[in-house]
Amino acid sequence: MERTEFKSHISEQLNRNLEDLFNQVLEMGGLVERQLENAVTAVENSDVSLAKEVLQIDKVINKEEMEIDRLCARVLARQQPTASDLRLIIIAIRIAVDLERMGDEVVKTAKLVIKMADSDVVCSELPGYGALLEITSCANTMLKKVLNAFARLELSEVVSVVEDEERMDNSLKAAMVDVLAGFNAHEIAPEYLLEMVYALRASERVTDHAANIAESIVYLVDGRDVRNMDTEKLSELLSSIE
Repeated sequence: MERTEFKSHISEQLNRNLEDLFNQVLEMGGLVERQLENAVTAVENSDVSLAKEVLQIDKVINKEEMEIDRLCARVLARQQPTASDLRLIIIAIRIAVDLERMGDEVVKTAKLVIKMADSDVVCSELPGYGALLEITSCANTMLKKVLNAFARLELSEVVSVVEDEERMDNSLKAAMVDVLAGFNAHEIAPEYLLEMVYALRASERVTDHAANIAESIVYLVDGRDVRNMDTEKLSELLSSIE
């Protein structure tokens, strides 16, 4: 499938609306990318001002989701979309929901930095710190991959996104063992360790949403619903498509 398929309608207005829909999703994704990059830098440098910027970007992301919903509703109400157009509309709404939830989860990492500013302990001294950076950075890489896949309507990196998500599940489990040991050591106040738990779980959920977007793109490009398909079967399917 090529993006030109969504520009070949007799109605120029429909062509513009579908192109706007692509661009709006990519713009929203770019905002979440910026959030993730800021969150990583804020954690690394205990940068409270950057953490607060993450919270502000989240408000813009929420507005972007509403704009995508309005654009999809306008196309459905005023134009006569084809089957492939309808897939794009469905997937745009799905992706927007995942991106909005990603933004909400990134906020929890930013709140860790803000919370730690009131303590004598910096983020790097907390158990789970390394895993938090790893998961958040990986989430950003995964997001870049799925946005590229959406922009190009191609599936070459989809399997790697699903594999990354499984790998981050394991990183989260290992990090939780470290944080639990921190609770038992009684060296750091429990309230700060709890913030780390929230941030770790939130970062891992961002990778879940990136994997959801990857599955949505498979449906958009190939028309097959691969939700709940395990990585091995998905890999076999994508190989057959290629």
